[in-house]
Amino acid sequence: MKLVFPEHAFEVGEKKLGGKSMGLAKLNRAGAPVPEWFGVPTEFFNAHVAKASIADTLSTTLAELSKLDLNEPASLKVVQAGAEKIKGVIIAEEPPPELRAAIEADLSKLGAGPFAVRSSMVGEDSKEHSFAGQLDSFLFQTGVDEVVDSIKRCWASAFGDRSIAYHLRANLPLDAIRVGVVTQRMIDGEVSGVMFTANPTNGHREQTLLTAAWGQGEGIVSGICNTDEIVWSHKGEEVSYRIVDKDLKLIRDPESGRGTIEVDVEKEERRVRCLNDATVHLICAKGLEVANNFGSFQDIEWTVEKGKLYFVQARPITSLPPPPNTDGPVVVWDNSNIQESFNGVTTPLTFSYAQRAYEYAYLQTMEAMSISEDKIDAFRPAMRNLLGLIRGRVFYNINNWYKGLTLLPGFGRNKSDMEKMMGLEDPVDFVEDEVLTTGEKLARLPEVLKTMWTMMRAFRNLKDLVPAFLNNFMSVYRTIDRSKLPSMSFSQLMALNERIERDVLKKWYTPIINDFYVMMTNGALRRVIEKTGVENAVGIQNNVMAGEEGIESTEPTKFLMRLAKEINQKHPELATHIQENDAMASYSEIGEKYPGVMAKIEDYIERYGDRVMGELKLETITLRTNPAFVLDILRNYIARPDLDPDKLAEKEKKLRAEAEALLLGKLGPIGKMRFRRAANRAREAVKNRENMRLTRTRYFGLSRDIYVQMGERLHEAGKLDEPRDIFYLDISELEAYHEGRSVGADLGGLARVRKAEFAEYEKQDVPHHFETVGAVYHGNQYKYEGEVEVDLNASTLMGVGCYPGVVESPIRLIFSPDDELSLNGKILCTVRTDPGWAPLFPTASGILVERGSTLSHSAVVARELGIPAVVGVPGLTEIVSDAENVRMDGESGKIERLDHDPEAEG
Repeated sequence: MKLVFPEHAFEVGEKKLGGKSMGLAKLNRAGAPVPEWFGVPTEFFNAHVAKASIADTLSTTLAELSKLDLNEPASLKVVQAGAEKIKGVIIAEEPPPELRAAIEADLSKLGAGPFAVRSSMVGEDSKEHSFAGQLDSFLFQTGVDEVVDSIKRCWASAFGDRSIAYHLRANLPLDAIRVGVVTQRMIDGEVSGVMFTANPTNGHREQTLLTAAWGQGEGIVSGICNTDEIVWSHKGEEVSYRIVDKDLKLIRDPESGRGTIEVDVEKEERRVRCLNDATVHLICAKGLEVANNFGSFQDIEWTVEKGKLYFVQARPITSLPPPPNTDGPVVVWDNSNIQESFNGVTTPLTFSYAQRAYEYAYLQTMEAMSISEDKIDAFRPAMRNLLGLIRGRVFYNINNWYKGLTLLPGFGRNKSDMEKMMGLEDPVDFVEDEVLTTGEKLARLPEVLKTMWTMMRAFRNLKDLVPAFLNNFMSVYRTIDRSKLPSMSFSQLMALNERIERDVLKKWYTPIINDFYVMMTNGALRRVIEKTGVENAVGIQNNVMAGEEGIESTEPTKFLMRLAKEINQKHPELATHIQENDAMASYSEIGEKYPGVMAKIEDYIERYGDRVMGELKLETITLRTNPAFVLDILRNYIARPDLDPDKLAEKEKKLRAEAEALLLGKLGPIGKMRFRRAANRAREAVKNRENMRLTRTRYFGLSRDIYVQMGERLHEAGKLDEPRDIFYLDISELEAYHEGRSVGADLGGLARVRKAEFAEYEKQDVPHHFETVGAVYHGNQYKYEGEVEVDLNASTLMGVGCYPGVVESPIRLIFSPDDELSLNGKILCTVRTDPGWAPLFPTASGILVERGSTLSHSAVVARELGIPAVVGVPGLTEIVSDAENVRMDGESGKIERLDHDPEAEG
């Protein structure tokens, strides 16, 4: 047995020297500046652990540890105890005499010392496995005795608890552990760091990421020292240099001369560059040269002593994110608005259903607007891609929405109005209207005039189109007996779906035309109000929009308010029972003893049973399956006998009258006429939108029931593990399965894979707005470039005021129907809402919503119910906590945290 120097390392090989030694040998061969070293091959380790006292302990202890399940918390303590036992016997035994003789003979070839002694495990730093941070190193060792002792401790560290746990999790055999050791001339570096020749933070293969700090490199590797971070382009340019507060460094212990200690960095060196331009270029260029020689990206530890650069370790980078895409279409994604309808992670069935609905509806709308066939054909790819599904969340493809607007006259104004309506905080500037010559404008004038005339005619005809749309839907809806769905076959259910798609979905252009009308009329009203110079134009516009009668979205709330009033007045004993028992116990009590009340609840469920939180998600459980939500809301209302829908209506009308009087006082005769016309149109448009949304809710609800029964049929046929697994398929797959053109008939297997994938999405966050380049699902990190770090210690928050009034009360954080829904005068606080949240609103003293705009559903319903509301509050639900007292101003959008003490938390 003998020590191995670099020139013989490749003859001996990695199986005897370990990964770290071979990494150094490759650095030597690549011409890198490497401190002198030799390797202690594994024969010495093998001879040491073969001694009876060590071998017996190893075999019995490792056999016990191999049986452990590391998912059990108690297992980690067993691993720690076993590791300590093994390490103890390895260190206690005298090393093989051949080791001491070899060290005495060859140590001086590295120089006078001191020396660094580092573990070099076989299999370490491979492309498959990295034992970084699990094995020990010993620095500034002097003399044969210290070096020999350090070698034993390196052998022992291979059986540390972290190493054993890593082997168990990676299914690596514990009895195959083999350890070499590197002994190297110690470099007393003034500045050190780690270099990655491909950028691990973004996957960019043409960038080097360099970290640097004062002192020894072990301070960086261990995480003790803060590091400057430099990005260097492989073209030879420094892309960025981020300076941090380098408050600590690791240096040689000045008293003993052995080992290292932490010391404070001198004040004048803490916030300055620790590498100049030339040194950055030297380190990165040499690192790139080494990586090219190795044929793989490298993670290299380096240090600089007296102006000279040394590489002290290198290993392949074992994991990199996909490289960023550098070509392909740039697409902007935003879900500020659509998350109202499809909140959180949404299943494949719902997404595919919504995607088809959008495509059909907008195709019909283009045809109804007399857009030419050529333009419609050109727009078809965009029409199929109005929505995207990213990490399980539904997003608008903003590019394609803007492309649709270019088909209409007045792109610039429409673009601004659409952004306001959608709550788009980050407008897109690279999608622009066409710039035409005079000749081109004249050539297109007939088509533009035709489209404009058709659009204006459609807007004028909404008073007839909306009732016709509603009547057509109800005529189809009433012919379907939901009670017969469970007895229908899979084919009959498919046929029913096709029928309602033909008779309803393919006649869905009226809501889209009205959405354009909402966008334009509210934009026109906003401009009229802004021209008056009135303060808080947004708040004034909200008040002008309040008090509109006949809005269907508030009817479910008013229905339950009236029923709660009846229960309080006529059945006080039932009111007490509802307040003192859970929802289903109350439901059972009503069914047995109060047939009149039960009849009204059943009537409510028949009318509004699909209007629930997450009502447009097909996977949502509705009141038809679980009526508990109705009883929870009744309990809230019963506790507030002062609630009266008629009084709320009077309050709304008063606010509207005050806002109108203020504006009319600032306008002349023509201005008054414009204002009244704009206000009436905007109110009518929003009213139509809210009323048609209930139709959309019922349409989705009917489809939900059909798909649920399809799931039952597939489960009965043994094709799905559970009936509700159908939500992890998409509608085209179900159609292909039924029609015999499916490329894979294993629906159960497909559902299982997707179910696991979407469960992972639940754990991931996705920003509300980001851009992608090229292939959407790889090479993109889904980062919001405009992200402002949320100040969790903020005392005051700002959003968009939607309905005036100052409220001081505790917060009730609610995210789903499973949360505590009792409000009783508290402020309802959530991320976003949809129409199904409306019944919660009346017992709230105020409403705070993290996402949304003045035209979002929460804002509209809050105005109709006369409840102070603020929407669009960045980071709201991260900052505030349940039961925290706040003061909110529904006019200015200001929120003050009354219980908050910034100094105590800071």
